[in-house]
Amino acid sequence: MQAHASYVDALAGDAPPEPRGEAPPSHAEETHVAPERPADEGAPSFAKSLLEGATDGAPGALRDDARRFAAGLALAAIYGMSIGTRNGGLSIVKHAAAVPLAPLAVAGLGVPALFIVLTLFDAPVEPKVAVKAAARGAATTGLVLGGLSPAMALFVTSSSSHIGAGFSAGLGLIVAGAFGLRAFLGSLGAPLGRASAGVRTMSGFALAGFAVFATALSARVWWSTLPIFGGGL
Repeated sequence: MQAHASYVDALAGDAPPEPRGEAPPSHAEETHVAPERPADEGAPSFAKSLLEGATDGAPGALRDDARRFAAGLALAAIYGMSIGTRNGGLSIVKHAAAVPLAPLAVAGLGVPALFIVLTLFDAPVEPKVAVKAAARGAATTGLVLGGLSPAMALFVTSSSSHIGAGFSAGLGLIVAGAFGLRAFLGSLGAPLGRASAGVRTMSGFALAGFAVFATALSARVWWSTLPIFGGGL
């Protein structure tokens, strides 16, 4: 019996252990979510590309501001041509040359003076910011004038009263000038918002004075140069 038991034990010791069924490690399935692609908005509109331009500090920022300013003057000249269609001939050229003089005078005389005053108040406004604001204001004014040009040409040519034609032409200039002034002040509002309360207060008075000056200067230039108002350009 002992020999049989030792023989069984020997067999049991030599037998390999039964393998345990272990399930292979399960790996969670990786799900790849495709990134959402932005909707194709298409090419930017002419107004958006004209008003936005290059970002501050970009290599072509100054060139882009000059392009916007020149485009605004060109659109203002188109409005002048539409006013000059009432009399035709040389009057078209005179009105086309006179309308851009107001935004040009405001940018050349008012903006540098405003920048000097803001500098005296220690306002955080750099020269490139003032140039960008002037370009944006001129471009906005030109866009509004350019949009009003077809309707203005139709009205001044079909109006039987010279006073009515002059009133409608002046109303278009007032609307465009208001939009341009709003765009100019809005461009300066962002850097001035980071200043202290005292600087913001003094800068607000300076901007209000500039608004009055720009309005008076534009009215004077247009009144004295546009033939439809009796000016003699």
